[in-house]
Amino acid sequence: DMMKREGERKEYECLIGLSGGVDSSLALHYLVQHGIRPFAFSIDNGWNNKSADQNIVRLVEGMKVPFYKYTIDINKFIELQVAFLKSGVANVEIPTDHVLMASSYEMARQYNIKYIVSGGNLATEAIMPKAWGYQPRDLYHIRAIYKKFIKKRLIGLPLISLPQYLYYRFVKGIKVINILDYFEYNREEAKKLLQEKYDWKDY
Repeated sequence: DMMKREGERKEYECLIGLSGGVDSSLALHYLVQHGIRPFAFSIDNGWNNKSADQNIVRLVEGMKVPFYKYTIDINKFIELQVAFLKSGVANVEIPTDHVLMASSYEMARQYNIKYIVSGGNLATEAIMPKAWGYQPRDLYHIRAIYKKFIKKRLIGLPLISLPQYLYYRFVKGIKVINILDYFEYNREEAKKLLQEKYDWKDY
C-alpha cells in the first residue's frame, strides 16, 4: 500500500535487482501479482550463470517489466575480488554486496524511487554466525583491503560511503524492503511456481 501510494504519480513504484535466482525471481513475481510497477535491473559481476541470465529475460518479458543491465568495470571488480581473497577475511562476498547496494541507491535516486525491493529473506539466508561475516557498508574497510593487496586507490566502481548511505536513507527516505519476509516462503514450492509460470530453470 505504501509503495502504491507514494509511487502513484511516478513512473515506477519500486526498484528490484534480479540475479535470476529463486529469491529475487519470486520477489518480482509477488510485486507484479500485487499490482506494483517495478523497475528491474541486474549486474554482471563476472560470475553470472547463463541459465540465470536466461531466467531474467523470461521473467521481465513474461511479466512485461522494464529492465536495465547495469554494467561495471569487470576488470576492476576482479581486482577487488582478488584483494579480498588474498586478505583472508571471512566474508569474500563483500565486494558484490557493496557494489549492488551502491548501484541500487544510485538508481533509486536517479529515478526518484523510494523503495528498493530485495529477495533477501530470513527463511533461507539468516543462518550464518555473526563472526563469519562483516558489514558490506564499510567502504573504509573495502578501500583498505584493496590498497593493501592491489597497491592502488580504489576508483571506477559503484561505491557508497557512510555519509552517502545516511543521506539516501534519512534525507531522501529510500527504504529497502525484504518482500519475501511478508509471505510464507518455501523455496521448493517457489521453484515449482516459477517453473510453471515463467519456464524458470533451476541452475
